[in-house]
Parts: sequence; C-alpha cells; structure tokens
Amino acid sequence: MSNSRITNSIPKFNTYINSTDDNLQAISSGVIHNWERLGLSSVNASDWHDQRTYWRDTLYPKYSSPATSTSLVKAEVKTFIIEFRKFANPLLDIMAASPNAGTDDEIMFNFKIGRAPAHHATDPIAGTVVYDAQPLGGGDFKFKCRTAADSSRASLAAGADSVQLAYMVQEKSSGPTPPAPADDNMPNPNQAGMTKDIFTKATFTFHAEAENVGKTMIVFARWFNTKHPELAGPWSAVRAVVIA
Repeated sequence: MSNSRITNSIPKFNTYINSTDDNLQAISSGVIHNWERLGLSSVNASDWHDQRTYWRDTLYPKYSSPATSTSLVKAEVKTFIIEFRKFANPLLDIMAASPNAGTDDEIMFNFKIGRAPAHHATDPIAGTVVYDAQPLGGGDFKFKCRTAADSSRASLAAGADSVQLAYMVQEKSSGPTPPAPADDNMPNPNQAGMTKDIFTKATFTFHAEAENVGKTMIVFARWFNTKHPELAGPWSAVRAVVIA
C-alpha cells in the first residue's frame, strides 16, 4: 500500500529523493516553501533534505562508481531506501491530507490526496515517553525514546508514529519554574515561549544550536500521531538539560 509510493528501484529512487527535496525547498507562488504549504514542519523539511544530501553526495556516488560499489555499499543502499520509506510515509500522509495538496503534488510525491485509513484508534496513546538526551557537543543532542516496557531498545509506542517535543532555552540553569507546554487549542503553538517540533523516529538528533551552549533547555516530550493529533499521549515530566 504505502510502500508503493517509494520505489525499490535504485535509479528511480535516486530521481524521487532528489526531485521531491527540490520541490519541498522551492517557494510556492512566491510566498512560502512547499513544505510549509503542505503542512510539514521546518524540522520535517530539514530532515528530508539531510537524508537527500547524504544520499546524493555520499551514498549514491559510492554505489554508482565501479571502484567503490562493493557488496557492503549495495546493502547500505537497500537499507537506506527501507529506512527512508519508514521516515517519509508519515510525512506523505500529512501532505496527502493537506487542503493545499493538488494534482501536481500527487504526481511529484506519488500519494493520493485525502486517502485515509478505513479505521483508526479512538483512545489516546497510553504512557509517557521515556527518553535519554545525550549531549553530542556543539549544541546537538541524541534523543533515544522508548516506552516503559522497552528497557533499552528505542521504539515508538503503539498508536504513535512520532515523538513531539515542547522546549525552550533559558539563559541560566537556575531559572524560574518552567512553564507548562502551550495548549494545543490555542492559535499560537508557541505560547509561553515554548517551541514544538515533531520527530518521526524513536532515535533522532536534536539541534539546540551552538550559540546556546552553556544555557539550559527545558524539555517536555509525548507520543504523537501525525494523522490523528487528537490521540497524542500525555506530556512527560519536565526536564532541564544543559546544552553542551
């Protein structure tokens, strides 16, 4: 079903990942980027672009060259396509459901406008996110998220296709009690200084920016379903992490 959107053919996949990233980064009607018009976040668009860049500049050249196209490289290419499909399909669902999607978008991304599953859960996602935020230096963190039932393996909760973070950066680690995340029903998703972003993998790199090194970041996390935001799980307890 959704696997047919993204081909297993390596030459066709090469065309798909490059052309779709160019399209997402392009300006629509001279006003906004296509990724914004189709309902994606800046993080979604950046992640798509980062994967395209690695494929275009590193992996595909190794695969295409007879001197470097080893069995290990070929296996890595196949794995990359599988993992990209897992990453992209939830975002394709968001774009397909966008009221701004048109026939040209259907052709470009190979989705069907307005397609929805015949049935979906109606109960909110159970449990809170258990996560580690490992400093990588330069303001970057590696987030590894799991359910309480998984003692170490990174995994998404049942009913979730992503993790949502609500966060803010404070000047000092001894700052005031952090505010609660913004009410999702409010028109501004960044109420009370909080920023919200969605990550479609249980393990991901978060960029807090190098200029914030030494400051403290206040973080909340919850399980999220991009197709049914109303089923989002409860927010985790607040955490304060020092940006290193």
